[in-house]
Amino acid sequence: MNARPAWWVAPVNSLLTPVTRSRFRDPARAFEAAERAAADRSGLPWPRDREFRSELRFLSDAWLSAPGITPLGRLSVQNEVERRLETRLRLLHLFDARPETADQVVDRPVFITGLPRTGTTFAHGLLAQHTRTRAPALWELLNPVPPSGREGERALDRRERLASARSSIRFLDAMAPRWQSIHPMHPLEPEECVFVLPHSLAHHVRIPVPEYRAWVEERDATPDYEFLKAVLQAMQSVRGGPRRWVLKSPLHLGGLDALLKVFPDATVVLTDRDPVRATASWGSLVEAGMSLHLDRVDPHWIGEEWLGIWTRAMARAERVRAESAPGTFVDLPYDELTADPVGVAERVWTGLGEEFDDLSRRRTTDYTRRDRRPSPHRYTIDRYGLTPERVLTAFGG
Repeated sequence: MNARPAWWVAPVNSLLTPVTRSRFRDPARAFEAAERAAADRSGLPWPRDREFRSELRFLSDAWLSAPGITPLGRLSVQNEVERRLETRLRLLHLFDARPETADQVVDRPVFITGLPRTGTTFAHGLLAQHTRTRAPALWELLNPVPPSGREGERALDRRERLASARSSIRFLDAMAPRWQSIHPMHPLEPEECVFVLPHSLAHHVRIPVPEYRAWVEERDATPDYEFLKAVLQAMQSVRGGPRRWVLKSPLHLGGLDALLKVFPDATVVLTDRDPVRATASWGSLVEAGMSLHLDRVDPHWIGEEWLGIWTRAMARAERVRAESAPGTFVDLPYDELTADPVGVAERVWTGLGEEFDDLSRRRTTDYTRRDRRPSPHRYTIDRYGLTPERVLTAFGG
């Protein structure tokens, strides 16, 4: 599949080069500007929050210093840093102004994970159709914190947040016309919680940041999952009720120890698919993502880098599973998921103690009849410098 951006991206990058060269000459000053922008947009002052801001600055510096980053790439990651800082700032003030938010119980959440491109997105939407569940939509994840009521705060209502998400998706569609064929994204549909998780290797998909990648793989991710829990509590404080969260990301695979530490009553639904197809499909997604931010992308580097990342993540997940209580993990093979999705949903939910009522069945059935991809997603493993034998050997057959 052609992963190149739209035709207009190159001339726009040329026009923006003088402006962005000056604006982003010093990554430290760029991060300070992002902090000011977050405070200005929210109308809230920064409290002491040295560790979080220092770690996010590490990511920001790595992004902005990456070789080959384009002007649009710089603007994109600066906007992402500002968004994450604003979310953090709003969350801190909410818990300070309304401490009862911390009493919200995140009850028995369900996390869907597995190697990427193994049906996690379809499984997420499928399981989220149950009437007693709640899955965060993209528009919520991009701006998840409700107003704290503090004086001076500039809160956004639901309409503004939804409009902002729609604008972001329209721009993505214009910039990368084939993206929706790889990973469909819609403001009102469930999306990955890595949009909230402060640190993950999702950031390594935009732009190669090897030092950051090594840091993420070695660090204790508990603070990230504590942050995710706080965001879920904040969202529940506005629209609670007897619902179980259904969350999803393949990138949870390498952090299941921290995830289960913060959410000890969670269930992990683990998808499975031929790793050769999964690896090739993921390579296509990464190539498309990096093409939006870099002037050149090396598919062979993508293959080698991410094969190592996913084999390490899988080995770590297997260790966590072996040490976990029975029933913590539920297997969801890709072939079973695609052959009988409604039956799979019923099996999962009844196994988790939830009645699969008539409304849940109708909603689940309707979901399976949607066709969200505008065109087929095509990919080959050899484009990423790999062979089926190499991939199978890496994953232990």
